[in-house]
Amino acid sequence: MKKTWYQIARHHNGDTPPSFELEVYKKMLDIFHPGDFYYYIVNIASVEMEFVSESISNVLKIKPEEFTVEYIFEHIHPDDKTRFAIHEQKVTQFFNSLPSEKVLKYKVSYDYRLRCSDGSYKWILMQTVTVQSDEQGAVIRVLGVQTDITHLKTDNRPSGLSFLGLEGEESFYNVPVNSELLITGKELFSKREKEVLHLVLCGKSTLEIAELLAVSVHTINSHRKNILSKSQCSSLAELGSKSVREGWV
Repeated sequence: MKKTWYQIARHHNGDTPPSFELEVYKKMLDIFHPGDFYYYIVNIASVEMEFVSESISNVLKIKPEEFTVEYIFEHIHPDDKTRFAIHEQKVTQFFNSLPSEKVLKYKVSYDYRLRCSDGSYKWILMQTVTVQSDEQGAVIRVLGVQTDITHLKTDNRPSGLSFLGLEGEESFYNVPVNSELLITGKELFSKREKEVLHLVLCGKSTLEIAELLAVSVHTINSHRKNILSKSQCSSLAELGSKSVREGWV
């Protein structure tokens, strides 16, 4: 086998410029994607596309500058709009429940139909991953890849919403949109948030907690806000009850 490969390489020493590696990755994407695809970067805070690849013209027959967040919703098949909105609400719930260190470790996947410039519809597999977040776990920028899978759809039935774990994280497939939080209580909060939660439930004030942990009051207020958001609680009483029930403390 080695001799054969040496012959194919014509005894080249294997030294190649870094640009070659990039070309290899691009080639692999083309080979192993199930259909034509395009990719983009969207700024979640401003809800704007910051980059769209030229290959979108091969799929939707439009120019990159035409592809906006508004374009997506306006061109989704009428039968898929409600499902799309519900999925996005579930995605928001999921990422708000994640510890900040895990926000970059999940890929979102589901599909829907988009109308092309000629009026026809194509089934699009959407896969997105967060590429930038802040210390509190807020999603800032997302990289999305959308692939034409029309040829794989024989019954026009959509696939479910899935959260695919990266770097060894647990995956959640075909998630029911009315399900509760997916992340277990022990993984729901960061180590520092768990400390703050314990002190809060012990009756400590924000100032007392800040002094005990040697941080600012502003930092503790941020932790308390994140804890309420992740636990989906609106009051301290509800948080205490749910913490006992879910085994968070």
